[in-house]
Amino acid sequence: MKDIEIVKQGIEELLVRVREENQRLSDSLTDTVSLAEYSHLAKENDIWTDAFEAALAEHEVVVIPASDKPYRIDKPVIIPSNRKIIAEDGANIRLARESRTQMMRNERTVDGTHYPIKDVTRAENITIIGGLWEHENESRGGYGKNCCYDENNSIPGVSSVMFFENLDHLTLKNMTFKHSAGFSVQMGEISNVIIQNIRFIKCFADGIHINGNTQNVWIRDVEGHTGDDLVALNMYDWYNSSMNFGPAKNIICEDMAMSEDMGYKALRLLPGMYKFKDGSEVDCSLTNAIFRRISGVKTYKFYLQTPSYIVKNGIPYSGLGSADNIFFEDITVDLVSPIDDLPDYINSDPVTGTFAAFEFGSNIGNLYFKNIDVKLYREKYPYSYIFCVGPKSVRMGEREIFNPYLSSEVENVYLEDIKVNGVPVDDVKPYVREIEFDNLYDDGPSTGNGKIKNLHFKS
Repeated sequence: MKDIEIVKQGIEELLVRVREENQRLSDSLTDTVSLAEYSHLAKENDIWTDAFEAALAEHEVVVIPASDKPYRIDKPVIIPSNRKIIAEDGANIRLARESRTQMMRNERTVDGTHYPIKDVTRAENITIIGGLWEHENESRGGYGKNCCYDENNSIPGVSSVMFFENLDHLTLKNMTFKHSAGFSVQMGEISNVIIQNIRFIKCFADGIHINGNTQNVWIRDVEGHTGDDLVALNMYDWYNSSMNFGPAKNIICEDMAMSEDMGYKALRLLPGMYKFKDGSEVDCSLTNAIFRRISGVKTYKFYLQTPSYIVKNGIPYSGLGSADNIFFEDITVDLVSPIDDLPDYINSDPVTGTFAAFEFGSNIGNLYFKNIDVKLYREKYPYSYIFCVGPKSVRMGEREIFNPYLSSEVENVYLEDIKVNGVPVDDVKPYVREIEFDNLYDDGPSTGNGKIKNLHFKS
């Protein structure tokens, strides 16, 4: 246990240094201009795209004044390296309804969907502080419909209001996003990220969506209403749902709260193996991650998200990812129902109907739980748990939603101060399940299982 605490302390100390370095780099930018000085470039219907780009091209710091009218943007504004945007209280920057592209992205973004990104010059040092960042939209758009990388949807896995990639040193602070049809913020192939004091108002997709090849990220004080995950760490994803595939490490997510009226209360943590076009593979792993003081999340999804498939056509390529040194602390979960209202869960199938507050389907070294309180409703859902380990399977006619053929193992699980329905538990085993499929579909291979090698419990 002492070694685990040393690992956690190391993550915290590293990210304090990252925050200090980001602050130093941001403070080094002093050449400042008000966006109002470029008002002559604003077009009819209050389109300020050209004004933003000109101001950012010519100055390090751009201040967006408060205004009675929104600053509308109709195509992506490209942010150069070594830039800071400061939006005053009362500044509303709005992605125009008629645009099907993003609002902003950094320079030097690249497509990492087909091949690993290698030997490419990276952007650096971008800070955005303050502002209401709004999308003139009333529903989720989906990939290829709006929030696209460009008019041609050149990178299909990009769907966001703001996009940051191939970048070192990013700071986002004191920002509010409203009505985002795509992810409010999407990023990958990035390092040294500080995200603090972010609010979401009736957004329709993920709030902060993080893809692979990401390291040193500190997210804190995030709350509000999103249509999907408040924060998602999709190191692995499907081809058309991401632009970067690879590991993530040194992550803290803390002081986060989902709105009670949200329809989908999940926090997605998706390791997996991804195969590039040239046949090479990468373990999209998660290492050294702390999640603490989080409320409103119903399920932490830490399993392989296989594309659904027609069983008779065979299983699409999929492989288990890995993780190590994952910490969950000071978390409450009200597991009033399964996060996915699939028939196996609703009907409490004794084999495939398991669901939990924390669901693991990866090969994991060390898992640590401290001060966790899960509310279970076992009179209605007898196969609900604090956490489960192993494969999932739900058949919908000829279609399978998961992959029941994969086995996974957790080396060490450490549990301390665990409550169920507000009452400390003396024995955690009744609330933990190792899922086992024994020739589930009479096809031989469908015998995936989950194993916990060592369970360490301290009441």
